[in-house]
Amino acid sequence: MSEETREVVPLESSVPALPKVEELAAKIIEVMDMIAERMELETPHPSTSSRVRGARTISREFVVALIAVVESMPEFQKFNTFDPAEAREVLQGMDAYKQVSERTSRLLASMNYTIEARWAKIAADATLTFTLASIQAKDPGQAEVAAAVENLRKLLGRKGKGTGKKKKE
Repeated sequence: MSEETREVVPLESSVPALPKVEELAAKIIEVMDMIAERMELETPHPSTSSRVRGARTISREFVVALIAVVESMPEFQKFNTFDPAEAREVLQGMDAYKQVSERTSRLLASMNYTIEARWAKIAADATLTFTLASIQAKDPGQAEVAAAVENLRKLLGRKGKGTGKKKKE
């Protein structure tokens, strides 16, 4: 990737153009990186993970109440450890971030399902083709097909002509 344009740059001029799906994926990744930068997202890190997890036990109501107390009582302001304005900003942003997070989770689930569904179609087509070739390979005049089927069977990792049902003992 070019640092200035962040576009995919081919290594050689003889390299064929990326298929449309790969081009789209590269553009989406670029946009995602820009979004993460603009949202000032933090990357999880082991050194801060326990502090972040521990903060989950502090309720929103507690923070809202503390904002009110700090703003109304000078005794709390002298500690200079809690910024009510920053706390308000975080509270307001939480709802917006949560909506984006939930929508991103749905998008991720859809992407994963799409990958699996497309693979399932290819796998079904591949196994059907293999099954038909296996039937054809039984013909003594189809030695090349039989050899190819045997090689494919090894790659498939199946032991042989099983029905998938276990025999009763």
